[in-house]
Amino acid sequence: MGKLSDAKILGGIGSILEIIPFLSIVGYILVLISIKFISDEVHDGSIFSDMLIAVVAGIVGVAVGGFALVFGGILSVFSAGVSGFLGVLAFLAIVWIALVVSSIYVRKAYNNIATKLNIGTFRTAGTLYFVGALLTIILVGFVILFIAYVVQIVAFFSIQETQPVPGGVVGPQAGTKYCSSCGAQIPSTATFCPKCGAKVP
Repeated sequence: MGKLSDAKILGGIGSILEIIPFLSIVGYILVLISIKFISDEVHDGSIFSDMLIAVVAGIVGVAVGGFALVFGGILSVFSAGVSGFLGVLAFLAIVWIALVVSSIYVRKAYNNIATKLNIGTFRTAGTLYFVGALLTIILVGFVILFIAYVVQIVAFFSIQETQPVPGGVVGPQAGTKYCSSCGAQIPSTATFCPKCGAKVP
């Protein structure tokens, strides 16, 4: 276990389950395990740490928001419903803030994975999560979040089942190498990186 092939399967299946009601918690767990495998394979613990922070932020946000909702409901008995309304507003605000904070760390983790595995789809998914989280306050964000889940599915199933090299980046395909400056995959005969222009040994 812990190989990129396992991460591909667990992450892909987990991402699909995340959008299915009543199975989403199983999906989140599978994706988290997949991220752990990737983090181990590329020797970068910050990837898993960032994703763990994202999960904790989401859980804490829902818990604190739920407390505000219940507390407001209890107080509304004594204040003609005003506290109940304020409790609902507090719940929505807290959950929204937690979602935005969580999406920041998801984006960091996915940007890191995109760089290490050379799969830009992870970067796209991370950006969509962040934008979607920000825009949930005007509801269109939920559509963007759904698209982010779809892109995440594609990203996990795009993982190449190869072992990483000691530098922590998945080894290049035959006839290619990586730029030591920006990490772009380039032809093995290249003297300069076509992406950043750095001289390549």
